[in-house]
Amino acid sequence: MKGSAPQVAASLSLALLLASCGQTSTANRAASAPPTAAPAGTSADTYAARQALLPTLTPEPAELGAVTDLSTALPGGRKLSAQAVDKSVPIILVHGMTGFGRDEMGGLVKYWGGFFDVQEDLKALGYQVYTASVGPFSSNWDRAAELYAQIKGGCVDYGAAHSAEFGHTRNDPAKCYPGFYPQWDAGHPVNLIGHSMGGPTSRLLVKLLDDGSPANAAEGNLYTGRRAGWVRNVMTISSPNDGSPAADNLQTLIPELQKLIVTAGGLLGANATDFTVYDFDAGQWGLKRQPGESLSAYADRVAHSRMMTSKDSCAWDLRPDGAKEQNVFIGRSKVTRYFSWATSASHAGLLTGWHYPDVTMSAELLPTAYPFPRPLTPGMGNVFGKSAFGGVTYDSSWWENDGIAPSNYMDAPIGQPSEAYTGQPTQNGRWYRLGKLSGWDHLDITGNITLRGVRDFYRNQAAFLSIQN
Repeated sequence: MKGSAPQVAASLSLALLLASCGQTSTANRAASAPPTAAPAGTSADTYAARQALLPTLTPEPAELGAVTDLSTALPGGRKLSAQAVDKSVPIILVHGMTGFGRDEMGGLVKYWGGFFDVQEDLKALGYQVYTASVGPFSSNWDRAAELYAQIKGGCVDYGAAHSAEFGHTRNDPAKCYPGFYPQWDAGHPVNLIGHSMGGPTSRLLVKLLDDGSPANAAEGNLYTGRRAGWVRNVMTISSPNDGSPAADNLQTLIPELQKLIVTAGGLLGANATDFTVYDFDAGQWGLKRQPGESLSAYADRVAHSRMMTSKDSCAWDLRPDGAKEQNVFIGRSKVTRYFSWATSASHAGLLTGWHYPDVTMSAELLPTAYPFPRPLTPGMGNVFGKSAFGGVTYDSSWWENDGIAPSNYMDAPIGQPSEAYTGQPTQNGRWYRLGKLSGWDHLDITGNITLRGVRDFYRNQAAFLSIQN
């Protein structure tokens, strides 16, 4: 069951999560059959145009699958003994692209849980839990640098060579932190749970902790490495670890982003001096909201900034080509364990095999997920051909999706080994597939734009990570 009147603020705030495809919030579908559309990449190939082309009904027979009961979504399918759970290792929640901190959205809505607060629920059960707030449109590198500073404490350092290469500042005076866990080291490790882009960000942080970056190393900063074991486990949820075809449309659809931010701010009562609605956290690019600057003007400056066209941003890292390039660098830690959950909210047509959105999929995601027939631009459900920069060839394995990312590419990156977790003892450096959450889209699983609860799911994951010693 999807959003109702009491969830207006949640729906608008979580609509920001759709910026990778430029979505705006709506529950309406066109009643007529799709007319001929303009070629991909033209001005008509926007979110609004795709939205207008959506048919009312799936045009071919399809078999719907069951919806996973999240209360039973425990890795290995086994209940844990309360005595076995060690709650001493902190859990850090890492949001995805367009995510926001606990003090944003007027404090009314949480990225993790919507109107339900996952962090505080787990803390009430005795876990040490912290919610990171990193650049919502920044690159995995910049986000990892910010995540490190937030956990350990201190001022963010993006690295001298990295900053010079991409043309932004090495530091941001606004990003100095007391530290969630200042004692953090190999003897006092943490667990990371990343949703969406939060997964690749967490994996990159582990890489830098383990091996550093010689070109950026200075004065014992993050890039000196030699910190293997500081992260005990990484769990990714709905993470496009091989990128998403949806991200290839980001530059075409960026104008929708401005509308999303401004609409959300307006309904939450934002005004020219209100800084609690949304922060792009892109001070390293000189993108700071100025006193007296309207939310609309601020969003417009970001949408048209060079950050959005740089390779040092989410726009590149979330593309399959960008993810392929980055995965070569990240590799795999020999010390940290990896776990992944996939989400799926589509089903195959019985005639074409194309994947159509489930009836439970958030309306905001439909223009991205729907498999438009030729000559229309394909959606996630029937993407074909080459990726935008030619590094990836799409086939039917990319079609099943959760509205934003391909379900079959939410586990270990292409070329890296993984194994299904069925309750066996886990080992350092291994990647374990925890399963697929059917009927849950990219937004549902965070607890936003849904009336279905996620409380038990996150309780289960916290308990599971706490026994992985």
